[in-house]
Amino acid sequence: MSLNVGTASKFVVNELSIVTKSGTLDISGLYEEMNIFDSILLPVINGNILISDSIGLSAKLIFDGSESILIDLSKSQGSNVLNYKKAFRIYKQSDRENVNQSSEKYILHFVSDEMMFSDQQLVNQAYKTTYSDIVKKILSVYLKTPSNKMNGIIETSTGIRDIVIPNLRPLDAIDWCAKRAIDEKRSANFLFFENNLGYNFVTLSTLLSQPELFKIKFSSKNLDNTNAIDDLFSPRSFEIVNQVDKIKETRSGINSGTFIGFDPITRTVATKKINYEDHYSAMKHANDNPNYFSSKNKNGTDASQAYDSKKTVSSFSTFRRDSAYVKKYDPTSISKQETQEDFVFQRKAIMTNLMNKKMKLVMPGNFQLTSGYNLNVRVPNYAIKDRGDDNEDRSLSGIYLITATRHIIGYQKHETIVELATTSNELPFIPASTNAQTKEIDNYGT
Repeated sequence: MSLNVGTASKFVVNELSIVTKSGTLDISGLYEEMNIFDSILLPVINGNILISDSIGLSAKLIFDGSESILIDLSKSQGSNVLNYKKAFRIYKQSDRENVNQSSEKYILHFVSDEMMFSDQQLVNQAYKTTYSDIVKKILSVYLKTPSNKMNGIIETSTGIRDIVIPNLRPLDAIDWCAKRAIDEKRSANFLFFENNLGYNFVTLSTLLSQPELFKIKFSSKNLDNTNAIDDLFSPRSFEIVNQVDKIKETRSGINSGTFIGFDPITRTVATKKINYEDHYSAMKHANDNPNYFSSKNKNGTDASQAYDSKKTVSSFSTFRRDSAYVKKYDPTSISKQETQEDFVFQRKAIMTNLMNKKMKLVMPGNFQLTSGYNLNVRVPNYAIKDRGDDNEDRSLSGIYLITATRHIIGYQKHETIVELATTSNELPFIPASTNAQTKEIDNYGT
């Protein structure tokens, strides 16, 4: 069925109900605002709804965690385009206060049912398989995830592992797996999260290489020659959250650092020097050039060669492959060993590098916007321009990954706040510092 949007921020409530012990109760006339959140850094979708209650709903239901909320929204009446239909578990009531003698307000907090179920059990089990298979087994066996929530991307990780998950909640166990899994290029960039499609166990590399949903163009609103469809792809406002932080880059090991591994079995200690190119080139990216600035210190050393910037110490087992003792008494363990040198240091550097360039957009309400998808953002140049100058800010324009969304649904208005980040940019070159810059700061004031 086609989409018919009169105003970009309008929406239709097909159903907004609470499933109670005695039946289903329509609350579409009771709510003032609803917020729905998802993020690549959160395992489940969650949200809250502000209720204005004049029928004594709270006293009748006595919210105890058994209630669920059914949400069915669309952009226009009878349309199945850009719709949102999900059920959540209500887990908390807060901020309850009287408005007058006949009404009160309170907030109901809701979350995907898998979170509630996950908190009621632990995974304490040995596995000899890939991390991706472990994730699928936990989702199906422990969380009993319904098929309509398994439409996300479940990507295959590399390497069979012989591990024991030690008493972790199922969702925590999956997160533990994501932080240790590596892809075919030995890059530790797996993520686990729920978006509008369902659960995803997928690499950042795969997400960044997907085609963008659409192009974001900044334009004037509510003009005679614009329509609601065009307005859907034009932000109300935007904010640059972070563009560069050299201290964070250095301390998190984005530019360079050292992994120090020790093996108590073979009594081996080894070091591995890691720089920006090592973890960046092992992934796919959305734009042509990395968010890297080649800067030299007073010793003339580039930041990518300053290996004392960060050091990480961890046990590792790489040298057991060459151990005669292990080959004789435990040969099958060699192929199933963890490769800590591939993820202990690199994982933080990869994730910090992504979040080091962030922006936030306020968009007309659009449920197509969900974590894990890309947007092509064309940011205008707000400086004074001469005739023929480029009207785009190349330092900001490019393809960005949606890292989080917040859908704000008021009684008559729907807006979506989108958080974006990227590991790369569209600049035609990699900026580099000069010797003159260093000399200037050394000599100034003398």
